[in-house]
Amino acid sequence: MPTRPLFVLSANAEVIAACHAAAKIAGNAVSEVNVCDDSSKLQGGNFDGLVVVDPTFMAPLSIHEFTLNFLREHRALLFLLTPGDAHHADGLARFVGAQAAIAMPVDAANLAEHLASPFGAPTSFRPEPLPAADTEALSESLGAILKGREPQTRERFLEAVADSETGLYTPEFWHHRLEEEFKRSARFRFPLGLVSFSWEGEISQDVLLELAGLLLLDTRDVDVAAHVVDHSLIAMLPHTGPEGTRMFAQRVMKSIAEHNLIDLLGESLEMVSATAVAPDSSLANANAFLTQVLPNQDSFELEL
Repeated sequence: MPTRPLFVLSANAEVIAACHAAAKIAGNAVSEVNVCDDSSKLQGGNFDGLVVVDPTFMAPLSIHEFTLNFLREHRALLFLLTPGDAHHADGLARFVGAQAAIAMPVDAANLAEHLASPFGAPTSFRPEPLPAADTEALSESLGAILKGREPQTRERFLEAVADSETGLYTPEFWHHRLEEEFKRSARFRFPLGLVSFSWEGEISQDVLLELAGLLLLDTRDVDVAAHVVDHSLIAMLPHTGPEGTRMFAQRVMKSIAEHNLIDLLGESLEMVSATAVAPDSSLANANAFLTQVLPNQDSFELEL
């Protein structure tokens, strides 16, 4: 499990205390807690890690506008506090690149579950089983019954678009998301990072699983990673600019190097990474964007 620093962007004593308590509960997942109580201190600072944002911190600037700008500059798992309904706020929070919306007053145990997860999502979440419903109950309260199916629907969706062994998304789904994110980047000028991790020679399934695990450990909930072509894993990083993309590649490469992986010949696995960032006026389409990070790109036939 990765160990990351926690940054609390708030001047609210109760919020700060709750974040300290959550960090303690999260254990080794949080290396240290840093409090920034003044937005003027953000300039030039390094906030890569876990970030909790109080909605009053950037007032009168919209917290969602702040999030978009912040994630262009920093590689972070960001959590937005909300005084309203966290369930309703969560969708908008994720849309702008945050991991989740957290209700105020902050529940330290709930926040700790997010902080302790490599992906910023609660680790102990399990969908409740659906109650048995007869015809009469269905006709009386169809909406209430269907509401409980949302977690199961998500699980079925993930089963269809992700490899159950590696945890990576399928090439088909990844290509679809690349098309969507590339168009969104071009239209709204949102940064979009792309990183490939490539190797030569043949590797075992166990080594592939280890590579996939190391890559996923450093991804956020909004990132999309896949084994799109042979000898390469690729990660798509929405709302991530050049610096954040480069730092992500460096962290993953360092983690891979520390594991001393070998190929089928028993030799040290040599890895290389490549990065690209959109929007870029020289890129005609998503295919051109993808080929910027693929080795020997002329030899690949990409079905986009």
